[in-house]
This record gives sequence, structure tokens and C-alpha cells, in this order.
Amino acid sequence: MNRIALVAAIILGIQFCPLTALRAGDTNPATETKPQAPTLTVAILDFEASTPANPDLGKEIGEALTAVLSGEDGFRLVDRASMAKTLSENQLNLTGLVNPDEATKIGKLTGAKILVTGRVFPLDKQLFFTAKIIGTETSRVEGVLVKGEQDASVGDLLIKLSEKVAARLKESGPKLVAQDDAMKDPLPALKQALAGRQLPKIGVHIAERHVTQQVAARIDPAAETEVMMILRDAGFTVVTGDDKDFAAAGVRYVVEGEAFSEFGAQIANLVNCIARVEIKVIDRQTNQVIFSGRETSRAIDLAENIAGKTALQKSGRTLAIQILQTFVQTIPKAADATTDAGGKAR
Repeated sequence: MNRIALVAAIILGIQFCPLTALRAGDTNPATETKPQAPTLTVAILDFEASTPANPDLGKEIGEALTAVLSGEDGFRLVDRASMAKTLSENQLNLTGLVNPDEATKIGKLTGAKILVTGRVFPLDKQLFFTAKIIGTETSRVEGVLVKGEQDASVGDLLIKLSEKVAARLKESGPKLVAQDDAMKDPLPALKQALAGRQLPKIGVHIAERHVTQQVAARIDPAAETEVMMILRDAGFTVVTGDDKDFAAAGVRYVVEGEAFSEFGAQIANLVNCIARVEIKVIDRQTNQVIFSGRETSRAIDLAENIAGKTALQKSGRTLAIQILQTFVQTIPKAADATTDAGGKAR
């Protein structure tokens, strides 16, 4: 389909879209007004389209989705022109190849809570339209798929995709947005829960390395540093070193594990790195493992090592919070809950 026909199909789809028609026909004044759902701020990126016959199809899909969704209640669309300028200045990906970490940055830059992007590609004599609906605060993803024969009307497939995306946004959009409780930092509550308890000494040793495209290199322990900082901030005495150091210091629990970060992808001059951290907490008196966990995180930066360390730090923070949650459940509360660890009245 040429571009003029595509635009015509978009306009016809907007005029006769069932969702729009239903809303326009609902004129019964006796209908009880229902509470309005929160408005979701949505940014729509260009789709990735591997269709040589129409190299602008990906951009046209983005514009068409914006036109269709702007006619739906409950959505606030980010202006595409200003968004493209902002993302270009920050050298962020503008197509369906966007990853969750980029989605978070795009959300911060544009104010969008939801990001919509996707791909169009031919496969086995069929044409597939896929859309990703990404929560920029939660990195949660919903998917939408529409397919048809390769000679099918691109406009018809696009309208079907728009209707499905609109329906999925109405259904799942609120689940993709971080709730108020999810946005709260859990550390203050955990520190308060541990206040007044007799906290044991903790040894921490997490071996870390960064895997580049060529070699594996030792880097400063970002995950270990994050775990130590959070434990110390919660009131624990933290010891670093090996088993001899832990024994000499009278350490009760040891946090040990391995971590690595790895080059993920190059996007313009930005580097995406992935990190994985695996740790366990051992009670040295009983030799029992009281906690074990693993976490994978991603980060983007201009420098590969910084991106790797940031990803390790993110995983370390998540696991450190889980360790504190374990200690809240296992460390006995103080006999006198009316005094703090220093013996002063609370």
C-alpha cells in the first residue's frame, strides 16, 4: 500500500473505529457517571519496520497510533515532535529496539508512564505487527500481536493493532504503572524494624568481574560495596576480608557470593550492560544458609565500566534489602521495646 492509501485507511479507521463509535453513541443522560480512571501519560515511539518497499512505515505507524489513541479517554499523548528532539539530544533509541532501561530514561525525560513501540516484519508469507507496552517505572511489558497475509491491507492491520493496543492499555495500563507503595523506599521501614535489636557482626565478600567483548577483567566490587553500605546504614557492624578476618572479628553471619557484569549492546555512543549477582547468607554458628538470592539488572551509560558497575549496584541494592527483610524475621526483638540500642527512651 502506498503512503496516500495508508493515510486514508488511518483516517477511515479513526472515524469508524468500534471503540470510538461506541463512545459516540452513548448519549443516554440517565447513565450513571462512573469514577474516571487515572489518566495515563503515553509516549509512542516509531516502530521498527523491515519493509524495503516503504522505509517510512515505522514512523507512519507511530503517527497513526498517536492519532487513534488521542481519540480515546484516559490517555495523555506525549507530543511526538518534541519527544523525538529530546531523545535525539540524549542519544536514546527511537525505534522498536528500545529496551527496558532505555524505557526508564525515556519516561524520566518525557514524563511518560507508558511507552508503546514495536516491530513490523514479514514471516512465512504473512505480515506481523507486534507492539510492546512498557511501564517506564516498573519495566513491566505487555505484548500485542496482529498478523495478516503479506498482500493484506496495511491500513486494516494497523487499525486492528490500534484497537488492540487501546484495549490493552485500558485493561493493563494501571498495572504497568508503579503504585504509590511500590515507589516508597523500603529501607526506612526496615531500619526502624531493626532498631533496638542486638545486631550481630556481618562479614561480606562478593567476588566480582566485568566481562567485556574481549576479556574478563576484575573491577572494584560495586555489588559488595552496595550491600555493605546498606547493612552498615541499618546498624550492623560490617567486616570485610576472608574467613580468618571474619573469625578474628567474631562475625556471626557471612554474606558471600559471585557477581559479574557484561557488555550488552552499543546504542549510538551509549553502552548497555547487564549484571547478575548471586549471594547467600550463612550463619557461622550453625553453618546454615538463612538466605539465598539472585538478581539480574541492566544499566546504560557512556562508559562501559560505569554501566557495568551501575548494573551491579542495582542488583546489590535489591539483594541487600532482601537480606534486611530476612534479618527482621530472624533476629530477636529487644527485650525492652521501649528503649533503643543505646538504652535511651524511645
